[in-house]
Amino acid sequence: MKKLVMALFGLLIIGITGDQSSYAQPIPIEFMAGQRYASVNVVMSKKFSTDSQFGFFHMNSLIMDYNDKSKDDLVVQNLLFYEPLTNFRITGGAFYGSNPGFSPATGLQYIHVGQHWFVLFSPRVNIENDPSYTMFAIARYAVKINEKYNFYTSLQALNVFNASSHITSSQWIRAGLDRQGIQFGVAANVDESGPNPKVKINAGLFIRREIF
Repeated sequence: MKKLVMALFGLLIIGITGDQSSYAQPIPIEFMAGQRYASVNVVMSKKFSTDSQFGFFHMNSLIMDYNDKSKDDLVVQNLLFYEPLTNFRITGGAFYGSNPGFSPATGLQYIHVGQHWFVLFSPRVNIENDPSYTMFAIARYAVKINEKYNFYTSLQALNVFNASSHITSSQWIRAGLDRQGIQFGVAANVDESGPNPKVKINAGLFIRREIF
């Protein structure tokens, strides 16, 4: 319950920091159910207004293990960004993870929104006594199949490490259909943890929708 509250708190911050037009933009929420765990994933990026160089980036991923609650995990990023050049941003804010807790964070972003492609690349540094470094990226592709359906696929990748070793990595793969703004299909999460990671796969189904 505490982790769910933290995830909802991140969404609340979006409403507090944005103006009325920003608040009215849809929020994409994805639910995935696999054979090992279920996950809820939210990644969004919006400017405070259409002509502003400033905006807000939010990401949270909540993992709920079916058998071992100690493996539940929540990751939340709340970052303000400044865009001095089109599509290139400087970010700063806070990061929360179930294991490390809260830490200030800073980084860079590149974002591209096209007719078929969405690409986000976001390296980040967590400012701690022993800093950790995160490489986060998303690539989504959608194309029309017929009047009712679009083909939809996405890859979300996360790699976290410090100066001495690998901490955790994940690659979340989705492929399916889009119908009237709802995406659904097959999913596979490929997870690695620790300095000598072993690959663990969580395969299942996903559904994604943009809500207000």
